[in-house]
Amino acid sequence: MPTPTHKLPTEGARVVFIGKGGSTKTHTLAHVLGHWSRMGIPVAAVDSDEPGEDEDGSLVTWNQMTNGRMVPTKHADDESPLTVKAQYSALRLPGTIIEETPAEGILGIDTGSWANRPGGTHHSALAMASLAVLCLQPHEGELHRSASVWAALKHLEDTGSRRPELVVLFTRVHHNAKSSGEVRGTMERSGITVLDNAVPNQMGEDGYSRAFGKPLELVEDDPMHKIAVEILGRVSL
Repeated sequence: MPTPTHKLPTEGARVVFIGKGGSTKTHTLAHVLGHWSRMGIPVAAVDSDEPGEDEDGSLVTWNQMTNGRMVPTKHADDESPLTVKAQYSALRLPGTIIEETPAEGILGIDTGSWANRPGGTHHSALAMASLAVLCLQPHEGELHRSASVWAALKHLEDTGSRRPELVVLFTRVHHNAKSSGEVRGTMERSGITVLDNAVPNQMGEDGYSRAFGKPLELVEDDPMHKIAVEILGRVSL
């Protein structure tokens, strides 16, 4: 169960990860799910990233490759595998999200490459989420993507749908890049919330991008752990 300092709603919380293809949505979601699970928080996931022919959604595939053991649990004797439900229908996605959200826990929602299409899976996922995390690289050329997301949130408001809180998570950040500070300043002056922590650019053998298909090896207090704690604080009561 959640720690006393992070009490989650009885009905659970939902966090949707959005962004362009290759923005590390899936890898980040997998890692934060793992850290939440190790904190004792019930977790589950829905994969709405529609696959190509003869493919499964990436989060679904990753979990299948580990026999449901992609995310480690807090206790070594816990035999409960992670549940990742695939749902690629925008019409059915809200019902799936409701069904899969664990009580007093967190449901992570993975999405495909961002597309602002009313009636699409992104709009359905946003309307059901407590928090939306926009993953993007901190470059000036990426700023227009946030404008498209704000337009989608405005559409949800105009049509009477629920609008989640939106935060930006910088990903693939180089430790010596000046652009991240400049882009952060631009966004924050526009009223956009940028998370304090970011996903570093790790391309080595032990990098986040090399974890696909393997059980996660979580490191206490590394960047992904800090991101998990920061997001947890935003969905807690």
